[in-house]
Amino acid sequence: MSKSQLPLMIGIGTRIRKSPYYESNLKYGVTGFTVYNKMYLPTAFSGPEKEYESLINDVTFGDFAAERQIEINGKDAYDFVRYITPRNLEKCEIGYCKYIILTDMDGGIINDACLLRLEENKFWISPGDGDVILWLQGIAINSGMDVSIHEPDVSPLQISGPKSGKLIRKLFDGEHDDLGYYKARKTQLQNIPMVIARTGWSGELSYELYLQDRKLGNDLFELVYDAAQEFNGRVIAPNTIRTIEGGLLSYGSDFGREHNPYTIGFGRLVDVDQETDFIGKQALKKIKKDGVKEKLIGLEIEGDPLPKAPENFWPVNYDGNKIGRLSRAYFSPRVKKNIGLAILDIEFCEEGTVVLLESPYGDITSKVVSLPWFNADKNTYLD
Repeated sequence: MSKSQLPLMIGIGTRIRKSPYYESNLKYGVTGFTVYNKMYLPTAFSGPEKEYESLINDVTFGDFAAERQIEINGKDAYDFVRYITPRNLEKCEIGYCKYIILTDMDGGIINDACLLRLEENKFWISPGDGDVILWLQGIAINSGMDVSIHEPDVSPLQISGPKSGKLIRKLFDGEHDDLGYYKARKTQLQNIPMVIARTGWSGELSYELYLQDRKLGNDLFELVYDAAQEFNGRVIAPNTIRTIEGGLLSYGSDFGREHNPYTIGFGRLVDVDQETDFIGKQALKKIKKDGVKEKLIGLEIEGDPLPKAPENFWPVNYDGNKIGRLSRAYFSPRVKKNIGLAILDIEFCEEGTVVLLESPYGDITSKVVSLPWFNADKNTYLD
């Protein structure tokens, strides 16, 4: 199994979009980018270990603008949103956010996303990496519904960590102390327009500032940076260690269109008994009835701490036969072990099953465990 020789370079040019926070990333020491939704997304500043420590102990913030928003509006917007996801959205009121999945006719997952309902007939969808906007526009063309689908000028800046509630209190003078979990509202900060939501992909208490004027991105970044110094704030990238610990999945890596919601533990996001029709309903009914053939699980991996996350899927073997693949893994300072996420044939998913990982460092004995290692923290820690 091949592995790259560091350092690797990524070309910076006009073909890939730069976020409104791009200059701030350079100013505060970004050391790498990846491409996510056709935009440069930071991969590291001070390194995953230091960033992890700040994330679980203090407050962190960073450029998550590559979570490109998709706006759905029009008089049939609500009906359209219900048609594209198997989650029951009967109780999705204005100001609510919902974690959803989008499925195809066979029950395969197109992507996962955060849904925000901002007005009666105005929704934002914040998806993982992919071409979700093209999928939705294609559905809309022949849906017979009165909807408009486009990418608005919206760019999330994420604030995470146990002190993030205190940072939000300082930035907004306590205006959003009462903001509930997975709730959103319109606001502004020194005349910078945005939507604030208690959402985020971190595993810790998180808020997202959905900037609505890309020209003001670096101004917003500076305001947050200055205010965060009181709380030992750190600029970070999405953190692999904490997201693995929390079982927070990454589309295209941990799962893809070849998987269905039940395989990856997302059955709670599917209601095949609701009256509303949705894409993939009949297929998902059958999958639920018949059961799955594989399942996403956690692995605790023996050996020395892994020096970096895998560059390729690592085969998982049992008694000389391949039974699945590992997608992401890293050393967890709190678990004090290497931990990872894998999808295995269903008969090998019982907790405690011992398997063999085929890695660039040799074969590594590993054990199946349940997810997550640490649940998401929802406490705001406000006095």
